[in-house]
Amino acid sequence: MSSSETRLSAEVPTSGGSLEDTITDTGPRSMSRWLWFAYPLALIGVGAIWGAVLQILLARQVAEIVTDPRASAGALGLVVSASSIVAVFAQPVMGRLSDVTRVKILGRRNFWILFGGIAAGAALVATALTSNLVLLGIAWAIAIIPISVVQAALTAVLPERVPLSRRGRMSGLVGMSTILGGVVGAIIASLAGSIVVAYLLVAVFVVLTSAVFALTTKDFVHPVVLQKPTAEERKNSRRLPGFRAYPDFWWTFLGRFTLILGYFFFSSFGLYMLRDYIKVGDGSIDAATFAVAPAVGLSSLFTLVFALVGGLLVDKFGKVRIFVAIASLIFVPAALLLIFSATYPAYLVASGIIGAAFGTYLAVDQVLITRVIPSTANAARDLGVLNVANSAPQVIAPVIAGGIIAATGNYQILFIIMIVLIVIAAATLRFIKSVP
Repeated sequence: MSSSETRLSAEVPTSGGSLEDTITDTGPRSMSRWLWFAYPLALIGVGAIWGAVLQILLARQVAEIVTDPRASAGALGLVVSASSIVAVFAQPVMGRLSDVTRVKILGRRNFWILFGGIAAGAALVATALTSNLVLLGIAWAIAIIPISVVQAALTAVLPERVPLSRRGRMSGLVGMSTILGGVVGAIIASLAGSIVVAYLLVAVFVVLTSAVFALTTKDFVHPVVLQKPTAEERKNSRRLPGFRAYPDFWWTFLGRFTLILGYFFFSSFGLYMLRDYIKVGDGSIDAATFAVAPAVGLSSLFTLVFALVGGLLVDKFGKVRIFVAIASLIFVPAALLLIFSATYPAYLVASGIIGAAFGTYLAVDQVLITRVIPSTANAARDLGVLNVANSAPQVIAPVIAGGIIAATGNYQILFIIMIVLIVIAAATLRFIKSVP
């Protein structure tokens, strides 16, 4: 056993915790009951940002600036993609920063969750006050940085503070919370009197939820953090996991990347899809904004239910890959339905199916991710790398989808690409060997 492995197998008390709250490299032996509430609440706060800004507020701001329907779709794609480029780098970088932070107050994760939440709130307010397309893209890109700080630190909480035997149920709650946050954000954005008010409400919400988590939970300190690392350990900690040594890590990355890419071909343009493809109501952006709320609500209801079910099934049967595969393939009939029926009822049904698929996927894939990271010592960095599989598709999908829509106005092409990507995602699971 190497010196680093010896260190990783050690157990230490947590900062501010009791002696029984110990952690090994496979996770803690116990967890606080309060974490069942505080962790989902913090995730709801972050999810509210994505639900409000990405689903509605950015689209409304762009539509006010660029009035031509086709041009607005392309402009939205550029704004989202530009900001997502920042997210691609921010997730692992901010995760690494969280890993190496040494603070006595709050702890390394809670410190960044608190102050990252405050900075994210301020950045959202700045984005709300922007009325120029270029400045809007810049403001949202800057806002992505503190949001990524919070998200990277929160992502590391699952493997660090939740025992392996309870990880499926907590992953279900994580999935539920992410979507519930999206619902909260979408409701705020839909019902607020103005774009500025909506941004302000979301900003206050994320600051509060981040503060509650950071100030009321105990942050675990990994054994490696407490000891002075050797030169070899410092060198290894700066390296990303290699494919030859950790193939399951990278197959998981590829599977998540292709599935999220396919998902964003659908979700990135939901508002414009209702306006231009479904032609709901009078075909206006206001009619589409009103119609998107029931669809989001239905999708979210199924997501909440199936996220919990998926987490419970993983804990009960101990199988992960089969549930990830099933969750992935459930997306396919939804895309087929939208190809053959450009109606609002079909859109609602497809939203429900996608909600069920995405809810199950969020729960079970999160368990898979925590099982393939090389070490909890660099959990935030490695999970940040895996989160690139979430953020990078947000760069690629809007550019490709926006270009297709701007050139052809044909949304069916997007659904066909979505099906191909989903099938590829499911196929990657057969190459993962270390997880049942």
